[in-house]
Amino acid sequence: MKDRTKMMLSFVMLLMITGIIGFSYALFTTSTEKKGALNIIVGDVSCPIQSNDLENNQVTLQGGEEKEITVTFTNQSLVDIHSIITYSGSNNIEVLSASSNESEIELQNLATGTTLTYTLKLKNNGTSSETVTLNGRCGLSNKELALNEGETKITGTYEALSCEDMPQPNVPKLVEGMIPVKWDQGKSSWVKADSTNNDKSWYNYCNQEWANAVTVKETGTQQRSDYVEAEVGEKIDIEDINTMWVWIPRYEYDYVDIKTAGGTNSGSSSSPKYLNPGEIKIKFISKDLTLADEDNYIVHPAFDFGGEQLEGFWYGKFETSNKEQNCTPSTSGDVNTRCDLTTLTPQIKPSVTSWRGIRVSTAFTISQNMAKNTTEYGFSSDGSIDTHMSKNSEWGAVAYLSQSEYGKYGNDGEEVYINNCSSYTTGIAGATANASEDSGCANTYNTEAGQKASTTGNITGVYDMSGGALEYVMGALKDDATGKPTIKSSGFKTSGETNLIPDAKYYDLYTTNFATSCTQNGECYGHALSETKGWYSNTYSFVSSTTPWFIRGGYYLHSSSAGVFYYYYTFGSAYATYSFRLVLVNAEI
Repeated sequence: MKDRTKMMLSFVMLLMITGIIGFSYALFTTSTEKKGALNIIVGDVSCPIQSNDLENNQVTLQGGEEKEITVTFTNQSLVDIHSIITYSGSNNIEVLSASSNESEIELQNLATGTTLTYTLKLKNNGTSSETVTLNGRCGLSNKELALNEGETKITGTYEALSCEDMPQPNVPKLVEGMIPVKWDQGKSSWVKADSTNNDKSWYNYCNQEWANAVTVKETGTQQRSDYVEAEVGEKIDIEDINTMWVWIPRYEYDYVDIKTAGGTNSGSSSSPKYLNPGEIKIKFISKDLTLADEDNYIVHPAFDFGGEQLEGFWYGKFETSNKEQNCTPSTSGDVNTRCDLTTLTPQIKPSVTSWRGIRVSTAFTISQNMAKNTTEYGFSSDGSIDTHMSKNSEWGAVAYLSQSEYGKYGNDGEEVYINNCSSYTTGIAGATANASEDSGCANTYNTEAGQKASTTGNITGVYDMSGGALEYVMGALKDDATGKPTIKSSGFKTSGETNLIPDAKYYDLYTTNFATSCTQNGECYGHALSETKGWYSNTYSFVSSTTPWFIRGGYYLHSSSAGVFYYYYTFGSAYATYSFRLVLVNAEI
C-alpha cells in the first residue's frame, strides 16, 4: 500500500514538473500574425500590439522624412504584466518624441484588461530610405525583459515636440494699402504691429493668435500715408479703418482622422449629431507642397486658386457691411433696388449692421470691384491682388482651422459662440454658444465675453461665423446643360455684358446633391460638409436643382442650429436675413 502511495505521489510530481516546464517554455514564445499586428504570448498572458501605421511591424522612412506612428498594447490576460516597446534600424533612425496615455513610456505594471497607446515620432536622418522595425516585449511584472540584438528600448526620456517645433505658418502676404495690426489692451485700441513678427506679437498661431491687417480711409482723423508710415505701436483709430482681415495660412489636414473626430453620435447614421467633436489635425505647409507629405493627410483645396498655389489668403474678419448704412432690405427679394446695389461701398468692421438683401450675383460683383477701388482702400492698381466673395471651400478652411489646436478648439475646447444680436450688429456674442436672440447686443467683439464668438476665442480670430446673418458663399449645384452653377434666382447670366457666371476659380461646383459624392462622385474634402455633418448639432441640408446655392453659419435666431459647420440650401435671391463674406488674395487676376 505504501509503495502504491509513493508511486502515485511520484506521478503527480512528474506531472507538476512537466507543467512548469511547459509554462516556462510558453512564457517566451512569440508569434507574428496579421498585417500590422504582433501577438506576444506569455503563458496565459496575451498582449497584442496593433498599429495601422505598420506593415508586418515595419515602416519605411525616406531620406530626411519624419513620421508619427501610433501603437497600442492591450493586456487581455488575467494577470498584470510588464511591457516595453523597442525599435531596430540603422544609426540614421532617431526617435524625436515618444509619449503614451500613461505617465511613463515604460509601464511597469499594465493591469489586466487595460490598454496602453504609444505615439512615436521617428526621423530618418539619412539621405536614402530606411526600414524601421517596431516590436513589443511583455512578461510577468517582476521579470526583466530581454532585448534581441540590434533592438533599442524606447523609454520616457524623450520630450514630445512642442507646437513651436512643428512647421510654422507661412508669413502673411501684405498687399499695398494693408497695415499689420495687433490689439493693445492698455490702449483699448488696434495699433500698428511689427511686420517682421520677431517678438511674435503680431501673430502666434501656437497661442491661437492669428495675424490681422487693416486698410484705412484716404482721409480720416489722419491721412492714410500717416498710418502707413507710422511707427510700430502707433494707434490705428477704428473710425479710420474701413476693412479688417485675418490671415488663413496654407495647411494640410488629416482627412482620415476627421471621420471619427466627431466623437459619439447621439443621432442616427442618416441624421448624425455630434455634441462634442474633437480636434481636426492640421499641419502648416509651404505653397511648394502641392501633395500632402504625410499619410492620411490632404492639402486643403481652398489654397488652390485656379491652379495657383497660395501661401494663404485673407478672410474678412466680420460679415460684410456697407459704409453708407442707409439701405433697408425687404423680404420680397429685391432686384437692383434697396440694398441690392453695386453702387454701395463695402466695408468690414465691427459694431455696424451687416449688408443684407443682396443677390449672389450682386455680392460677387461688389467683391470683385473692391480690388479696383484704389482710392477707397489704397490697393495697388497693377492687378496684383484679387478680392472676391468667399467660396464654400474657403469657409471650410477657416472652420477647420478654428477646430484645430491653432483655433478656438485649442484655446478653450468650446464651440464658437453665436452672434445672437437681433439687429444684425457685427462682432457680437451671446452669453453661451447656443444663446437665444437678444436685442441688447452687449457682448461686443473687444470684450472678454464677446471674444467667445471668435474662431480663436480671442480678439484675433474671425467673427460672425455662427449666427448674425446667414451668409451666401460661392458654391452651387452644377447645371448639367451648361456645366456651370445652376443660376436660379442668383442674378447670374450665361450671356450678355453683365452678371456673367465668373471663372471657375471663383466658385465651388457640386456635381450631385449628396454630400458624400458631390464632386465628380467623390467627397468634398475640406468644404465642411460631409466630413463635419452634424458637428455641434449644427443644421445641415444639401443643395438641389431647385435650391442650388449654399448658405452658411445660420443666423441670430437659430440658437444651437447655428454654427461654423451649419450649411443649408437656397435660391440665390436677395433676402433680408442673408449677407456675404469677402476674401483677398495676393495673386494676379
